Amino acid sequence: MKIFPISGTNEINKQINLNNKIKQNNQTSKNYNKISTNNINFTGLMNFNPRFEYNYSLNELKDMLSPEKYTAYKLLDTESNVYQDLPDGDKKALIHLVKAANFFDNVYKRLDNEHNLDFEKFLIRSAALGDPQAILTKKLYDGQKGIIGRNANGENVILAKNIKVLPGKGFFPEDLSEEEFHKILIRMIKENKVEEVKKILNQRSIVLRNNDELKAIDYTEFFKEEFFKAANELELAAKYSTNNNFNEYLILQAKALREDNPLLDCAADKKWAALQNTPLEFTIGRECYSDKMTATVFKNQELKKLIDKHNIPVYAKDNLGVRVGIVDPEGTSYLLQIKKFLPLMAKKMPFKNNYKQKITNENIKQSMVDAHIVQMTGGNGAFRGAISIASNLPNSDKLAVQTGGGFRNVYNKEIRQAKYANNMDKKIHTFLDESQHKYFKVDALHDFTILHENMHSLGPKEGLERLGTYKNTIEELKADMGGLVMLDELKKNNFYDEKKQKEIITSWIVAYIPKGPDFSNAHIIRNIMQYNYFIQNGGIKIDKSGKIKIDFDKINKCARKMLEDAIRIQLSKNEEKAQNYINKYTIWTDELNLLASNLKKIDKRLNSYLDAPLARKLTQT
Repeated sequence: MKIFPISGTNEINKQINLNNKIKQNNQTSKNYNKISTNNINFTGLMNFNPRFEYNYSLNELKDMLSPEKYTAYKLLDTESNVYQDLPDGDKKALIHLVKAANFFDNVYKRLDNEHNLDFEKFLIRSAALGDPQAILTKKLYDGQKGIIGRNANGENVILAKNIKVLPGKGFFPEDLSEEEFHKILIRMIKENKVEEVKKILNQRSIVLRNNDELKAIDYTEFFKEEFFKAANELELAAKYSTNNNFNEYLILQAKALREDNPLLDCAADKKWAALQNTPLEFTIGRECYSDKMTATVFKNQELKKLIDKHNIPVYAKDNLGVRVGIVDPEGTSYLLQIKKFLPLMAKKMPFKNNYKQKITNENIKQSMVDAHIVQMTGGNGAFRGAISIASNLPNSDKLAVQTGGGFRNVYNKEIRQAKYANNMDKKIHTFLDESQHKYFKVDALHDFTILHENMHSLGPKEGLERLGTYKNTIEELKADMGGLVMLDELKKNNFYDEKKQKEIITSWIVAYIPKGPDFSNAHIIRNIMQYNYFIQNGGIKIDKSGKIKIDFDKINKCARKMLEDAIRIQLSKNEEKAQNYINKYTIWTDELNLLASNLKKIDKRLNSYLDAPLARKLTQT
């Protein structure tokens, strides 16, 4: 490996100084040593490799990090009025909430890839020796929070050679194939090790090798050090926060981080989902979009029969991400106006009598807040082609939902503002028929997001895991198409007028043009499916130059039909039906290629990172 002398350049010195200020960068893997002492042979656990080979040359890195390709999502600033106007108690609480959130960065990195933390230490050490490739690679690593990421074009960004994209991420052993995974589980079930298999197939465990078997370690044990420190910070925040309900949630969440007990998670989730009038927001997001390994168990018919026979629940692994925010009362008030229509939306859902409704006139367990974002860590803050602008949690696989708890929608104000500010004027003139320019409004994109997130609270919630690896794509398709259908219903009930309806549809279609043949995740796949469906059924027409003209009547009909299709598939609990439906519309056509080519000409952004000035200031105090 090439060793570089220590450089005196300003850029390198700035980076070294920054590295010295980052408290989390030198976290060691103490949990690994603790776990390996329990008479378990976890092979490959300590294979620390201090030498990595860069995947990109210095010139390639400079190009990837050019200002037009590497952009910031700026979070709440230090001088913002929303922070300055907080009571002193909430300001003090915010310090501890940010500190708690920061502990989840290393947790996420380990869940994402078992080499991430070693690679990060390698980059820091190499940068200290003046290696310019390390300095530039570290910037990309910090933005995507890992060796492996994806850019805005849907292309893999792998920062080191000989590192592979794995379906099991860091949740499973790196060398575990799908076939071996199934064989081991079949053997363990036949040997009456059903309880251990249940732990392997649950949401909250790291799976490691134990000789010729697999062993599951609960997150609270594997990440005991990080979780305990985060819990301590939450309890400190609860001493200062001015809102009693919020403080009760923080205490419940702290307890859940310290103990392997799903009932504690359930209690914390239920309390969090019921919070409405709080000045601060703290979310530990647990979502299952990253794990592509667990759901493969339904492909193996022998294993599937054994799982059914022994009533073994199968849930994809949770990725973890944290959001810290200050609630915006005005933005929240607008959300609550839409909340009033949730029972109406539930009644308008296709096949509504064929499944249990979570939202009724008597039971609207759904809180909603618009939040100024102070910090996002872990999966929430990792740029993997995009950063989420909102969430609706807990997901249906969580015990809180299964035992009657509600949902909580949180909208990330600074994230959506940064995202929607990106080349929107150019997109209008490049893609939209001139006669429909008047219908494009950036603010309308937020309305569509609100409808989309509320749709996650509606529809079937039980047995969706049976759709296997296609579950998330069908759910995201349902949320989008349901949003369009309910937009029509809200217009009929005079919440929106016809002009606003057209603005929301137009703005959404133009803002979410697929940028390439990326079939890596549910959000992008459903987007490609929708465009193909709209084109095939006349909802949108694309001329030779790539201009889009929308037929609003046909768009509404398309949305209703696709929503019915999605609900029908969810009710079927049939993985093959989901696969066939997705495959039918997941094709990269000439029309999509024309749109993507034009989009790349006006939008050069490939990678991004979070800039959190207020969070930095708070943790320096």
